[in-house]
Amino acid sequence: MAMTRTQIYLTEKQREKIQRLAELQHKTMAQVIREAVEEYVIQRMDIENLRKASVNPTDPLWDIIGLGDSGIADGSIHHDRYIYDED
Repeated sequence: MAMTRTQIYLTEKQREKIQRLAELQHKTMAQVIREAVEEYVIQRMDIENLRKASVNPTDPLWDIIGLGDSGIADGSIHHDRYIYDED
């Protein structure tokens, strides 16, 4: 596998954690970082593929988005107040 050298900046805390994990796993810091990047990218790609697979723009259910407008801009914050009339 061909490798490309890439420089990244880590906080001291991040570097210490990676170094400790590398020691525990008997690996180099570079191996730990490569594995972490690979796992992160695979996970993100899986999430993105799920999003693409689950969105069907021809589904009529999508037509109801935006039909109602309460005018309430902070409903996610004060939902109990609006639903249960509580303060």
